[in-house]
Amino acid sequence: MKHPRAFSREDWLALSLPWLGPLLATGLGMLLLPVVPVANLALVYLAGVLVTAVATRWRPALLSAVLSFLAYNFFLTEPRWSFAMRHDEDVLTAVMLVVVAVITSHLAGRLKEQVTALQAAEAWNNLQMDCARNLSACVDPPCVVDILCRHLRSALGWHVRALELSELDASGVPVAELQRGVVWREDRAGASVLLGDDRGRPVAGLRVSAAQPVSDWHRDRLEVLTRVARLAWGRVQLAESLREETLGKEREQLRAALLSSVSHDLRTPLSSMIGSVSSLIDLADALGPEQRRELLGNTLSEARRLDRYIQKLLDMTRLGHGELTLDRDWVGLDDIVSVVLRRLQPLMGQVEIKLELPADLPLLYVHPALIEQALFNVLENALRFSPAEGRIWLSAERAGDSVVIDVRDSGPGIPPAQREQVFDMFHTFSHGDQYAAGSGLGLAICRSILAAHGGAVEVLDRPPGQGAVLRMTLPLVRPPRGEKEDA
Repeated sequence: MKHPRAFSREDWLALSLPWLGPLLATGLGMLLLPVVPVANLALVYLAGVLVTAVATRWRPALLSAVLSFLAYNFFLTEPRWSFAMRHDEDVLTAVMLVVVAVITSHLAGRLKEQVTALQAAEAWNNLQMDCARNLSACVDPPCVVDILCRHLRSALGWHVRALELSELDASGVPVAELQRGVVWREDRAGASVLLGDDRGRPVAGLRVSAAQPVSDWHRDRLEVLTRVARLAWGRVQLAESLREETLGKEREQLRAALLSSVSHDLRTPLSSMIGSVSSLIDLADALGPEQRRELLGNTLSEARRLDRYIQKLLDMTRLGHGELTLDRDWVGLDDIVSVVLRRLQPLMGQVEIKLELPADLPLLYVHPALIEQALFNVLENALRFSPAEGRIWLSAERAGDSVVIDVRDSGPGIPPAQREQVFDMFHTFSHGDQYAAGSGLGLAICRSILAAHGGAVEVLDRPPGQGAVLRMTLPLVRPPRGEKEDA
């Protein structure tokens, strides 16, 4: 069922001006009749006909001309109040009104068509520029598809939707054609726009449902927009290929670094353990109790070192695959610190750890074991680069909606150029024989754990040779609804 079309402004003018123009002209003519010759009053009606012809179409203008002549003849010319024409010039007035109405309405109509065509061309040019500008900002394929869909809908005025995977597989477009990037094919119900990769496989598509028969006007717009999208699609595909190639190289570098690190960091404690155990077996009768105790202690220390390294590898693997979940709970920072200090006791030696923990620190809503591991890694790193009888300061304070934890050591410090690199996987940092390099995993794990909590870790500026300060920041988040802080 078709709904009646609502009247537009032009429709109202076409209905009202043919009657309103002669009526106003007659009223003005009646007022001017005593002072203006009757022949000159025809110009008043002519003005009304011109206004109607310019504002409407030729039919209303012609009706206005006829009504104007009848009103002029009836009300103003002799004999008045009659349609009789006594003078030949009255007939000429009628003809002139009709001719002016037809010619003016025709010229006005052509002018309107030209203005409408110019406005349509300007809108089309603006749409093309807007499409090109939006596509130039795209960095992934879904963005190109979404923008192309939106501009096809605006340009054609038809319904446009994304194609399903089954529709893409059944498209039947030749591989050589799809290798161009973006192509379109017309059918009886509209058109299909397909986007393919460099192998000629369709990876995305749009269905354009035609509301009327497809004309050359529609084909031109489809061709122009697909040509613009083809450039953006090629750029995005190239960027995707470069990204995959870069990821492949990084993956290979990471694999090589992992193999190198594992081979070195596993062999070192294993070699020490094998040497100690071999000495215990081969020289059992020649070793005294103190020497045996020293060899056993060395074996135990290297076994613990090996265990810590394997644990770090496992943690990093879980973090990289997203297998670590946050089992949050309320915990005090002092409780975490006390557990970490107990774990660090075998590694501390003569190094002293000074604590500066305010009593009014708020509770943290975190995964206790993960934050404990992150703090352990930072402190273990500080112990490694502190002198034998050095000192480490651990302080914390509230800063707005976060808790800031600073760990400052008395080691050689970290050069500015390496303050970001120390958080990369397998990046090691050493100062000759005095400070041995670690596994290169501890700080990378720390950053991943804090990032999972919405926090961060960074190296602060310190003068050279005055130690390093690592700052850990944890946000004070609200618990989910239903949980209380003292739970």
